[in-house]
Amino acid sequence: MSRRLRLAVFDLDGVLVEEPSSWGYLHRVFGTYEHALRANYAKAFEDGLITYSEWMRLDLELMIRERGTIYCRDIEEAFDRVRIVEGARDVVSYLKERGVGTAIVSAGIESLATKVARALDIDEVYANRLLCDSEGRLVPQGVEVVNPLRKGELVEGIAKRRGVDLSETMYVGDSEWDCSALKIVGFPVVMSSTSIECGDSHVPLIRVSGMLELALLIRKL
Repeated sequence: MSRRLRLAVFDLDGVLVEEPSSWGYLHRVFGTYEHALRANYAKAFEDGLITYSEWMRLDLELMIRERGTIYCRDIEEAFDRVRIVEGARDVVSYLKERGVGTAIVSAGIESLATKVARALDIDEVYANRLLCDSEGRLVPQGVEVVNPLRKGELVEGIAKRRGVDLSETMYVGDSEWDCSALKIVGFPVVMSSTSIECGDSHVPLIRVSGMLELALLIRKL
């Protein structure tokens, strides 16, 4: 790995935070997790039956229908309890010391991604936005910023704006939802104990068990 690393892009859920899904976390907070599992909106999305914007709307409608009024401050307070993974601060700090650009590209929720980015001093954030009305109540409509099947387009755009070649870019993900990004970068890192495959890729996936192993990897680049 003699190529220079100039940009590191991270997924959020299960990579920078301990929660594997910020959407799933909110479902647990508001008591709708089992309902969401039974509805299986993810399968409908994967099968092309609904768009990602429709999936977000259905998730939010379910939470509001079961819980009643949800204020956006309730979501912010819930996300305050989400923990950043051990070692993430050291990894990002080391990257920034080396002049490596950093970003989050996640199909999770922007308010959590922004909290994490501020805590870790990450340069850019791309995640999906929730909306509130004039009285601060959550409305059943999200703003699609990151389609989980099209993360690669955002990673490519970030690299282009920064004048960085994709061969000099790292993406760190933890599931098949990250494959569109993993398949186009020079340093495709999978942080997961599960067997994730992304089909044809010009660079083999680099598998690490956690932030400590990722830190060791980066120091060798």
